[in-house]
Amino acid sequence: MKMNSVGIMNTAKAIMNKVTPQQVKGNENAVNNKGLHADKVELSATKDAKQTAETKMLSAVNKILDEDIKLEKGQSVVVKADKTHVPFLKVFAEEAYKRGAKDVHVEIAQPEIDALKEKYCTEPDFAYKQKRAEYYEKQGAKTITFDANNDPYKLSKLSAKETEDVKKTVKTEIPEHIEKKLSDAFNEKEVFHTLLNVQKSQPISISAEREHEKNVIKFVEYAYKNGSGPIDVNFTEPGDPVGKAKLKYASDDALKDVPSYVADMWQERVGRKTARLFLEGKDPEGMSDVDPKRIVMQSKAVNEVVKPIRKSGPESQWNIIYAPTTMSVKKTYADVPDTMKALEMAAEDAKNINRVGGLKAHAQKLMSVADKMNDFHFKEIHFYSVDPETKKPDGKTDLHVGMHDKSRFRAAAKNTDDGVQYMANTPTEEVFSSPDKTKTNGWVSTTLPLCLNGNLVEGIRMRFENGKAVEVYADKNEELWREHIKSAEGGDMLGEVALVANSPIFHTGRVFNNTLLDENAACHIAIGAGFDDCLDGAEDIKDYKERQKYMNENNINDSNIHTDFMIGGPNVVVEGVKEDGSKVTLIKDNQFQI
Repeated sequence: MKMNSVGIMNTAKAIMNKVTPQQVKGNENAVNNKGLHADKVELSATKDAKQTAETKMLSAVNKILDEDIKLEKGQSVVVKADKTHVPFLKVFAEEAYKRGAKDVHVEIAQPEIDALKEKYCTEPDFAYKQKRAEYYEKQGAKTITFDANNDPYKLSKLSAKETEDVKKTVKTEIPEHIEKKLSDAFNEKEVFHTLLNVQKSQPISISAEREHEKNVIKFVEYAYKNGSGPIDVNFTEPGDPVGKAKLKYASDDALKDVPSYVADMWQERVGRKTARLFLEGKDPEGMSDVDPKRIVMQSKAVNEVVKPIRKSGPESQWNIIYAPTTMSVKKTYADVPDTMKALEMAAEDAKNINRVGGLKAHAQKLMSVADKMNDFHFKEIHFYSVDPETKKPDGKTDLHVGMHDKSRFRAAAKNTDDGVQYMANTPTEEVFSSPDKTKTNGWVSTTLPLCLNGNLVEGIRMRFENGKAVEVYADKNEELWREHIKSAEGGDMLGEVALVANSPIFHTGRVFNNTLLDENAACHIAIGAGFDDCLDGAEDIKDYKERQKYMNENNINDSNIHTDFMIGGPNVVVEGVKEDGSKVTLIKDNQFQI
């Protein structure tokens, strides 16, 4: 099950060994405080013109840093700008970090969302924003604003044509009929009432790609009209240029530094019981040109601050929903050369995958399976792979996952501490639990590649002994996988076992290179953290440290990471082993048998 905090829990993805024809052909209010995203400035002009535009922008950046800001090593910079300025901000952030900047914090104006808040919302805004401003003021941060009166492209002396070409690199024009299909796959009423079940005056935070902007604005207006509290929106710009610039060029100390307002933000979210919505449509290989060790370094630092806050307060609703973008479809629909046609197909698939209009009935079916699993009180779940022709075990996977006698299977719907029911993942196809972390034994092979921190890890093979991974291999990015497992205590032990069968995601015949999608296509397991709501008695313990202690006493993993990877498919049989040793077939031929 994908964890609920983007950028906090590391997640993974994977793909069926059986190659499909498609695989053969192509195998987070109004400002952005998450970081901007434009991988590189690609101009629809000649290569020489591209270099000229980039050179001109770099010249302007150097002048600003030298003469206007007078940036000193270890200083932070606050930049206020417009979304069309992203290509310039990429150059600005890279150069600032190369000169030793501690932090480049970018705030992108969101006038449409500001206007909706002004029109509909009377609840107080998020206080962390003022604390953020006070933090940078106390730090002595330099501040610069780019707007119509201080246009970065005019400062760069770009021609009208160069400016137009540069802006095109961060603007995707999607035909109206495709926008309609994307909207149909993201129904704001169902998201608001069924998935999140937002309560009156409840605040909401939204994290999304810039390409999701139209649907986000529609949702924000619907939420305000239906009585929500303030809504905090954070867009990821194409390619995450500012965030990527920090990962590439900031010092290690700067990378590991977590501003105090981050803790303020999460404390406020928890304290105000903020509902959180994540639209999933990122580029699966967007960070492939960044040193994975630096990604782990930053994620670990943030997680050490955020996790105790998240776990110490009441649980509030959250949902991660699949919303395809031009960035997310290129690899998945590689057999469709026209990007807009691929996006249209993805939108049609998303409506089916997200089970729009039928989520409640589907959730009931999954919860019925979970109830049956709990009635059996299995001591172990056994996965083994078979030859597709002979149907005899082939030795690739022969994994015994031992369950704790207090382990409980869950599915689809969750309840907050206040009794508000919601759905955490969309799509959701899994029946899952947390095993005894000391009782996993045997070999397992992934049936799909795994997407980790923007890098694909393929052909994973692991041997577990008394819960620990004692042998770890991979055909691609083996060292990255090994480093990830070693990055946190408990990273070499399991925290989840999940059963998936007859999923519409699987039936697309495609690999999405996205944990949310791929984990709901097939059975999977996860190294790292387990779930307190899958252990009898844990949810009754409100104190975080006491709950942690209880989970540890019962051998439920409490690691700082959680990474799912797929091990199921049509050639994998799943059995439940009861206390008396008798076995019950749970999944065979990709169908639930109970």
